[in-house]
Amino acid sequence: MAEKSKDYIIPLLKENPLFEEISEVNLREFLEISSIKIWPKNTCLLDAESTNYNFYIIISGKIKLYYYNPEKDRKLTLFLLVKNDAFDISKLLNISHKKVYYETLSPSVILSTNVLLLKAWMINNSEFYKSLLHYTLAKLKQMETYVSSASMEDTSTKLARLLLNNFDETSNKIKTINDLPHKELAQLIGTTRAVINRQLQIFKKEGIIEIKNRTIEIKNLSLLQNKLNR
Repeated sequence: MAEKSKDYIIPLLKENPLFEEISEVNLREFLEISSIKIWPKNTCLLDAESTNYNFYIIISGKIKLYYYNPEKDRKLTLFLLVKNDAFDISKLLNISHKKVYYETLSPSVILSTNVLLLKAWMINNSEFYKSLLHYTLAKLKQMETYVSSASMEDTSTKLARLLLNNFDETSNKIKTINDLPHKELAQLIGTTRAVINRQLQIFKKEGIIEIKNRTIEIKNLSLLQNKLNR
């Protein structure tokens, strides 16, 4: 399939904090060394080569970054990556990490750049490097909070935190995770689908949420917040 024009990517990159200090001329240079990938839902990146030698920026879609434990046959979702998120940063910043995998949870448009070409481009665009460091530190802090929650909180608290972290007060709706099946929600808090189903039903009986057409609605925000203040 022939690659579509990249011109529509320019305004989208200007909205991305990673490129907020990059001129349009340099943005176009970045696009020249990049290619557009369109990944269907359930596309999996299981080989290290694809992520070790390419840097990806999400233009649209949703991708989960997860760790798989073959001994327990369990997946643990570490991050949900959406528009403006980037991966794999480790090779670009020369950081080693444990083996992780990626899977699209919705059809996704990705901007792919060879790491060596990107490093050469970064020589004249140090602002991008600084923005990338800030982005990485924010993700590490998010990971620290996640690990602390996973190891010390019960399922009720972890589910409440997940819902609150994805609650948009402007629209009074849950964003990002609301179209995910319960299996994916379970992997986000390190439990099983059966356990999270049971906990969702408890929240429903307590008047905290309503579930309609597989969509979770917050009915009583105060009661949900109280789950974190016990």
